[in-house]
Amino acid sequence: MWSSFAYHEPSTAQLLILASWVYLLNLLGWISQHLLSAQLLGQILIGIIFGTPVAGWLDQSWEEAFVAIGYVGLLLIVFEGGLSSSFANVVSLLPLSTCIALTGILLSIALSFVLIPLASFSTLHAFAAGAALSSTSLGTSLSVLNPASVGFDLRETKLGTALLSAAVMDDVVAFVLASILTTLGEDDSSSQDLIGKSVGRTIGVTIALGIVVVPLTRFVLKPSYGRLQSGIRWKEAVWGGEPLLVGLMACSFIGMVAAAGYAGTSPLYGAYIAGLACAYLNDTWKVTSHLEGLGESGHTLDQNTHNLGLRRLNTYPGNSRLGTTSSNSIQPLSSGGLLSEQHIVTPTLRSAFERYLTPLLTYLFVPIFFGSIGYCIPFVPLWQGRIIWRGIIYASLMLLGKAACGLWLLFWPKGKSQSAKGCSRDEKELGSWKGAVFLGSAMVARGEIGLLISQIAYNTPRALLTEDEFLIVNWGIILCTIIGPLSVGWIVRRFGKSVMDGGWD
Repeated sequence: MWSSFAYHEPSTAQLLILASWVYLLNLLGWISQHLLSAQLLGQILIGIIFGTPVAGWLDQSWEEAFVAIGYVGLLLIVFEGGLSSSFANVVSLLPLSTCIALTGILLSIALSFVLIPLASFSTLHAFAAGAALSSTSLGTSLSVLNPASVGFDLRETKLGTALLSAAVMDDVVAFVLASILTTLGEDDSSSQDLIGKSVGRTIGVTIALGIVVVPLTRFVLKPSYGRLQSGIRWKEAVWGGEPLLVGLMACSFIGMVAAAGYAGTSPLYGAYIAGLACAYLNDTWKVTSHLEGLGESGHTLDQNTHNLGLRRLNTYPGNSRLGTTSSNSIQPLSSGGLLSEQHIVTPTLRSAFERYLTPLLTYLFVPIFFGSIGYCIPFVPLWQGRIIWRGIIYASLMLLGKAACGLWLLFWPKGKSQSAKGCSRDEKELGSWKGAVFLGSAMVARGEIGLLISQIAYNTPRALLTEDEFLIVNWGIILCTIIGPLSVGWIVRRFGKSVMDGGWD
């Protein structure tokens, strides 16, 4: 006998809850963005209120669904980060990014052993706490790099590339640590023999994927994309244009996420690699057509605006700036009302993503992602005196552990191309100092990765964190996730684009 899911009309209460959930996520995100330059804080707050920690208005099945939807959003955020990056910067800054990532990971784990005398943690439990706090929230890092957050695009700069690459490395290491903790928490002691195999597999797969993608992109995807961009018919066909490019990105995105996940490393790493591959194709084949009037082009202003991608800077409520600043903006009309001697950017991977996927990310996936983090926080049990003061001390140590990452910008050797022309030595040093503070602050937030690892350690058959220890660790995660974006917002308001001075633009 065939079967199907029985369709039931949602109740009025369910409809009101879901509608207000989505709307308030966006509203509180917008308010906290304008007041605190940290939209995620308002969205996390709504998640706490609507979810299990406080009101419990969201059914458990809804919460599970929103976690899955939010994680898809996180994957798309990471893909967008790779797509918006400069491939050349990623390669040239790989040693710096590695040093930044290792500094944050090792310092956080080392400082976590202070919990042994502070809160009577065992050595293994202190390591589990350090593993949870060694990660950097990719979602938060990309949010602070977003033009809507800082007012300008940092993602293609050296500073933004170093931050994003280090955060991705943190995520891969966090995936390894999560596997180790899962194995250590098993009741069967023989399963601990699998730690070396699990770690080796993750590291091997991560390196192998990075190696395989380079020749695949260079010798297969690049020629194919070049032939596509040099054609004309596909740009105006019903099946072509930007929707076709969205389909190509979807194939790349799904393929790399599946390859990374099934092979044994983090799906977020696969999403980032797919984004970088698309960024390489986009930067290699920038096709621009020259128009000299209606007689040659046959197009007016309205007919060409379909080629213009949306900027995430302009998708927040009340932040629309028609006709302003982007490389894709249209030049003024000639006296005859027609376009003359301008460059119209043909459909590209970035413009396709910005037009079709950016609005979905901004208004749906990103708010749901941060909202789902909110109801994963054990909010009520946190407010116990013995937990609060230990949690605040631990959070302070974890702030220092990640803030120290920014010190690398002060000492990293710069080539001639990185020196700021026309600046005195003092100005260059001041610029490096600003960039160091920005980078250190942006690395502080732990967010979703920290919560995931702490819950793994707490819920294993042989618990690696007791209830009090779990709450202390969550205090560290929560305070870091709040203070990090707030610090970045203050730094950007105070220094603006000068955080990139000293050769980090």
